[in-house]
Amino acid sequence: MTQSKPPLDDPLEAALAQARQARPEMPDGLLARVMADAAAEMPQPRRLPVWRQIFGTLGGWPAMAGLAATACAGLWVGGAMPDDVMFAFDPVTSAALDTGTGLSAFDLLLVDG
Repeated sequence: MTQSKPPLDDPLEAALAQARQARPEMPDGLLARVMADAAAEMPQPRRLPVWRQIFGTLGGWPAMAGLAATACAGLWVGGAMPDDVMFAFDPVTSAALDTGTGLSAFDLLLVDG
């Protein structure tokens, strides 16, 4: 079965063809109002303080707490008991790490000059 073409004098087909050719007119200012509404709904970026940007870059408060704990442990191990730490290593490693001065690192900090 083949589809037949509508007659050329069909008023409905003529109205639809005319509607296909006509482009609808946009009211004045409609696009500007739509864009203004869209801009009003967009979230506004917040400017964070510098210290929060740095903390965020480093991983936030949990990472900063880890860094502070590591720094405190490093000062404690490096300054308070370096001779005791040398005994924890085997003799070859402790000989390589020993400075041979007899002073701990904390004592070296107290020397004036």
